[in-house]
Order: sequence, then structure tokens, then C-alpha cells
Amino acid sequence: MQLAAIQRSGRIGCKGLKGALLLFFGFSTQILGAGLNSYTDLIAKDAGAMPRSGVRVTYLGTNGYQFEFQGHALLVDPYFSRVDLFSIALGSRLQPNISRVEGGMRYLAPKADAILVTHGHFDHLLDVPIVMSRTHARLITSASAVELAKRAGASSPKAFGVSAGDVRRVGPWKIRVLPATHDRLFGKVPFDQRQMRSSGPPQHPADWVCGEPLAFLIEVGDQRIYIDSGGTPTQLPPRERVDLAILGMALPDSRARLPRALERLEPRYILPSHQDNFFQPLDAGFQFGPLTDFSRVRRDCQQANHGRLILLDYFRPWTLRKK
Repeated sequence: MQLAAIQRSGRIGCKGLKGALLLFFGFSTQILGAGLNSYTDLIAKDAGAMPRSGVRVTYLGTNGYQFEFQGHALLVDPYFSRVDLFSIALGSRLQPNISRVEGGMRYLAPKADAILVTHGHFDHLLDVPIVMSRTHARLITSASAVELAKRAGASSPKAFGVSAGDVRRVGPWKIRVLPATHDRLFGKVPFDQRQMRSSGPPQHPADWVCGEPLAFLIEVGDQRIYIDSGGTPTQLPPRERVDLAILGMALPDSRARLPRALERLEPRYILPSHQDNFFQPLDAGFQFGPLTDFSRVRRDCQQANHGRLILLDYFRPWTLRKK
């Protein structure tokens, strides 16, 4: 694969190469994951038209979501390009796949109040400048992710950096910014630099650095939604009772913290996230990622006895109703 030649050419540096290799070997341990067919009893979806009350939740793949409430929309981590594994492992130049982005955006509201981004990796931020432009949304994320997005073409006046502890109000949404950590892959966070080293736009996987991971507590219509993209047992969610807990479950770190996270959040509904194979296009259908372990997640949720465990399929809305 000529990885040494790629490193010498400067396309990815030493740390970037290591991160890419970790991703490559980690996610190539299993080529195809199982789908949702074995868990039809857990799939939540609306039976017909959108109910008049409640928050409508649409899963966009990876850690991407659209929340809708009374004509307003809020997005989190929208990512439709689904760059293939080999491109990431080889440090290839990354660009949004316009046709895939347009295909995914057919399921979005024409206008969004804001886009929240949990951290700067490509599978969370790559498509955001395009989605911002098409939906006229502002961006709310860490300062490092704002800088990446601007370099990738995001409108500067609409990109706002936040830190843990901040509170933002956008339309009907109250957004509390919370601290988070990123899962480790074989003991290391991929592309874990705080800032991009070069001065130009992000071009390769290692340029999309993690930066400061964030979680969000979203309040709207007397309902509360907690969302993160994963984490470690050293950083737990706040002790806040929520209606819906969306918890990243891609790697062992996030699964290890699950029982304690549920104890603190006491959710009515538990939605495991970031557990699909995001190297496959969305039109291939939902497949669990190679390093996920949903059977363990289900068992831990049953033992914790905090809330109802649900799954969402791509682009099939489900409405979170008031208690």
C-alpha cells in the first residue's frame, strides 16, 4: 500500500499515519457487520404523519441527527459522504461527496436553526460547511472545530465557538454545552491533536483533528435530550434526568461507561449512537460497525433498568412525546 511513501510525501505526518493505521487495522477486523433485522423489536419509528406534539428525531447515520419541533430544526453531526476505509487508511485527500450529501439532505428540513458538532473528526465535520450553506444554519462547536470548518469553507459570521459550561439559545432550543472525551482505539484517540498544524484548509484525514470533544444537553418543549459521540469512564454525563439519552457506542471505552452514564441520566429512552459502519454508503443500509458490541449494550441496558432501549434506522423519523 506504499504507506511509507505516503508519509514521506507529507500527505500525513507520523502521528496522522499512526492514527490512520489504528483506524485501518481496527475497522478491518470484520468486513461486514450485522444489520437491524435481529432487533426489529427495538426499532422505533412513527407510524404515519408527524404527530402534532413532541420532538421528531431522524437518524442521519454515524452520529448525525435532525431534531424538529414546531417548524424548527436542529442538526447534530450531519455526515453523508461516508468516505471509504481505504481512503482513510491511506491518508487520501478528502472532499465531500456532493451526490451523497444531496441525497442525505433530501430528508432534512429546508432550513435549520443550528448545527451542533461534537468534535472535529471528518465523520462529524466534513460535510458541515455544505449543510450550513444549504440550510442557512449557524454552527455551534468547539473553537478548534470552528477553525477547521472555516478553513473548509464555512461562513465565518455563522460559526460560533463554545466551551463546556456555555449556554446558547437558538429559536426554541436551549443548548447547554458539556465536557466530553473521545473513545480510544487501542489506547489512543485517533487524530487527537487540539489544533491543525498546517495553515491551509483540511485536506487529509489527519487534518480533521479531534480538538475539544463536547456533549450537548438540548431542552425544547419541556423535554430534554442528551447527546454525545462517545466517551470514557473518566468523564461521565452530568447528573441530570433526561427524556432521551443518545450515547456514542462505537468503541469499548464508551461501552464501559454505559451503566454509570445511565445511572446519572435516568433517561426515559436510551438510543445508542455511532455504532453503524460509517465507511459504507447510507444506501447500503444499516450495518453495525466491526468494533461495536450491541449484544453487550442491550444486556447492560437491561441490567441497569434505566429507560427503554430503542434503535433508529436511517431517515425513519420517530417522535419523542411528552411523558
